[in-house]
Amino acid sequence: MEWNGISWASRGGMVAVRIEALLSLTASMFGPYMLSRVSVSAAIECIMIPFEEAQPLQATWHLRQVVLRFFRDSVVPIIDVWGSCVGILHREDCNMLDAPLSTMMRSPPPCVTSLTSIGRVIDLMMEKRYKMVIIVKYDEFHGMSHSFSLRAVGVFKFEQLCKLAIPASKLQGEQPYASRI
Repeated sequence: MEWNGISWASRGGMVAVRIEALLSLTASMFGPYMLSRVSVSAAIECIMIPFEEAQPLQATWHLRQVVLRFFRDSVVPIIDVWGSCVGILHREDCNMLDAPLSTMMRSPPPCVTSLTSIGRVIDLMMEKRYKMVIIVKYDEFHGMSHSFSLRAVGVFKFEQLCKLAIPASKLQGEQPYASRI
């Protein structure tokens, strides 16, 4: 395991844990965090932000048209002219003011289905260091032939996870749905 890029098993990590123990700190930066308001086995669709509320941006727009958006949001979904999510754009990738967003976005966007467990999404975000995951649902088209497509229905941001996680030391008896991260 790591914390801010420092391995807990490294010499520096072991020193930090030892210092916390010697000082009897009650709010450890290395301590476990709990999700007391959600169950990690529940589907991500229970806590996702609806896709429209994430206010996706058009891939053809130029950064100069929407630059102020990145002062508010560190990552934004990008859609094509048909409304399909084609990527995500991170604030740190915004480096060409007169270029279309499609030239700076990361594509394909990380996606999970709406029935994926909250725990699996959290694991994926922690493992791959994703700031946003797009939540998709299968759509079935009836016509000459049956075909399926994926439609973005929501997003889950790392910022949401940070708001849900509470240090275990602050939870005193309040654990109806507690799950350890």
